[in-house]
Amino acid sequence: MKVSLNWLKEYVDINISPTALCDALTMAGLEVEGLEPVGDNLQYVVAGRIVRVDSHPDADRLSLCLVDTGSERVQVVCGAPNLHEGTMAPLALPGAYLPIGTRVKESEIRGQTSHGMLLAEDELGLTDDHTGIMLLPDNTAPGTKMAAVLSLPDWIIDISITPNRGDCACVIGIAREIAAITGEKLNVPAVELDETGPAIETLSSVTIEDPVGCPRYAAGILQEIELRPSPFWMRYRLFQSGVRSINNIVDITNYVMMEMGQPLHAFDYNRLQENRIVVKRASDGDSFTTLDGQTRKLNSESLMICDATRFVAVAGIMGGLNSEIFAGTRNVLVESAFFDPITIRRGAKRLGLSTEASYRFERGIDIENVPRALKRSLGLMQQLGGGKAASGIIDAYPRPHISSKILFRPQRANAFLGTDLSDEAMIGYFRSLHMDVAKKQKGSLQVTPPSFRIDIQREVDLIEEVARLYGYDNIPISSPLIRLAEERDAPELVLRGRMRSLASSFGFTEVITYSFVSPESLQVTGFPGGYQDEKLVRIMNPLSTDQSVMRTSLVPGLLTTLRSNIAHGETSLRIFEWGKIFLQEENDLPDEKIWFAGLMSGAYRSKTWYSDEREVDYYDAKGIVEGMLENLGVQGIFFQRGAQCPPYDPEFSSQVLSSGTLLGQVGQVSRDVMKEFDLENEKAFLFDLDIASVLSALPRDKRFQPFAKYPAVYRDISMVLSRSVESGKVLSLIKEEGKSLVESVQIFDFYQGRKMAPNEKALGFRICYRSPEGTLEGAAVNDLHEKIIERIRRETGGRLREG
Repeated sequence: MKVSLNWLKEYVDINISPTALCDALTMAGLEVEGLEPVGDNLQYVVAGRIVRVDSHPDADRLSLCLVDTGSERVQVVCGAPNLHEGTMAPLALPGAYLPIGTRVKESEIRGQTSHGMLLAEDELGLTDDHTGIMLLPDNTAPGTKMAAVLSLPDWIIDISITPNRGDCACVIGIAREIAAITGEKLNVPAVELDETGPAIETLSSVTIEDPVGCPRYAAGILQEIELRPSPFWMRYRLFQSGVRSINNIVDITNYVMMEMGQPLHAFDYNRLQENRIVVKRASDGDSFTTLDGQTRKLNSESLMICDATRFVAVAGIMGGLNSEIFAGTRNVLVESAFFDPITIRRGAKRLGLSTEASYRFERGIDIENVPRALKRSLGLMQQLGGGKAASGIIDAYPRPHISSKILFRPQRANAFLGTDLSDEAMIGYFRSLHMDVAKKQKGSLQVTPPSFRIDIQREVDLIEEVARLYGYDNIPISSPLIRLAEERDAPELVLRGRMRSLASSFGFTEVITYSFVSPESLQVTGFPGGYQDEKLVRIMNPLSTDQSVMRTSLVPGLLTTLRSNIAHGETSLRIFEWGKIFLQEENDLPDEKIWFAGLMSGAYRSKTWYSDEREVDYYDAKGIVEGMLENLGVQGIFFQRGAQCPPYDPEFSSQVLSSGTLLGQVGQVSRDVMKEFDLENEKAFLFDLDIASVLSALPRDKRFQPFAKYPAVYRDISMVLSRSVESGKVLSLIKEEGKSLVESVQIFDFYQGRKMAPNEKALGFRICYRSPEGTLEGAAVNDLHEKIIERIRRETGGRLREG
């Protein structure tokens, strides 16, 4: 939000420099993003009185003006349409450098010498008006510096308003913060309204059919008003705040919104059917044409402002063409209301329409400020456009706001902040923020926040206010407390660190993806136990339909990251994520489970002078999973072919088990899933592990394994097996039969081809035998080796390979 420093000074005395003010606001939580001067380079611009206006002899659209500068009279060539004798206007003398980037110098225009330049408002950087020269008050003395005439220079402060501080989306809100920071008094403008018209009850009525969407609606009426251009001071402030000037009526509604934070809307009273207002929801299939000329499709959630027969505005967002203020408007009905933030946020998003009004309603406005802002706008309209105000206002307020009371413990605040503030100091901070404070028993306080501070709901919010006003820089620095506990760190935290380190050592990069995904992506990628719609945790107010449910798998985020990287030319990727998935339990809070997932794609090894490029395959992913689990100390790792989860291709995937417990899956992403993510021309390999299962598979106690004292004995087996026999099963059989004497087993050969049936394969196993108690005799090793071969024959139907 951009705001003029001179405007702020109307409400609070500011005795510090603009830069010091910006620092103070930033440290108090209102981050200042920019500070720009206005009119800081006008030393050669003075007020000039036009003494005489003559036609240019060689140009129909130019005039020769004799201008009194206070010290002399000079000729100026000008083409503005509003040149009149006696008019006071800004005159840029030779040497002036204007905000529009023009250097003024004495020049000859169509044979006539011009000793300066009469200026329009936009040429001074004050507004966007270029309809003619700027007109100054008649009592301005010629030669007066323009900086003195317009109280320049001014400073425009650009403040980033956080979503929870809607009360600061206005000039008075920021002035209120400055007053609290500096200890100065806040001066709120008085409401001056002459109510000489008929009783408003005889002119209109308001009916609220949806008190949830609209808890309060106020309306006032002004008759026989005259539409005019707004005065310079209002147009200047609106322009510097980023608002375009329309006419005095519309400008006043915007001005009061920028001043007090209350969005307003003016209807042409005579164009309202039966001159009354109804607040209700639209129906599915309805449509409405807004002020921008666009026809908007509505539904049953759209909150609308209506007259007796039709829609006249989208509540809190934009008015309609059918009731807008136009040149013939003489009577206006002004709306000031409080609309439910969630209703407005959803409506604005659905319509793809964001306005200054919706920006404020979405963040929450002050419900108690509704009638005051209305009367302030009516008073300004009366002041700048004449007319008679109806006696009284309509204020439909079915359920008045009840301020919450918060128990505050000063002792806890000091402990929380590390300060030693007195109760009186904290009470002073609260009262400077317009909070009511009452002392309670046992050293506690009862604090009632003002209605405009809807962000203050808990004691910790009050502690934050104390910290803000005391000053974060003033809070003493203390060394962090070190926890000396006998208990071990949480196992999952230890495992998280180890798995992240292991994944990094394998060349993976950690990513953090959104927990919000689309239901369609979960239907494709699935989740534990298979897709179940009732298990989805739905977001009440989603950012978009693509982020409307909580994820039940880490896979959609990884595939989305892959798609983004490929779109930017990065095809070889290794990424992993540690994160939560969310499953809705019946009549209970969602179940949050931690999973670990990784994705590989592209080249496993780049092409070099000594080797060719090789693409990632299933065995790379499987090897990484196996390597990580072995490094963690998981025993009895077994890969069972065919993952039972939709993202995996059944032919190139496996379930990861440990002693019969399912830990997760690994394998190639199926073509159907890749197509759904616009990756049909790519290959990717995934693994995902349930952390709870991995934790249960970890050894409870770590024992020292002494170094081998005795030599190992190696034996090889080459078995012909059916293709349906998995190598993992054979490895398990070897380890089971060999018991403690089989130290390790490796597959060293794989063959399919001649001298073998089409449904057969040959696998070669190298077995390492070693005893911790002594050197193994050859006969003992041979006997055990034969038993292993026999068991493989018996349980797989295989045979020794000959030749």
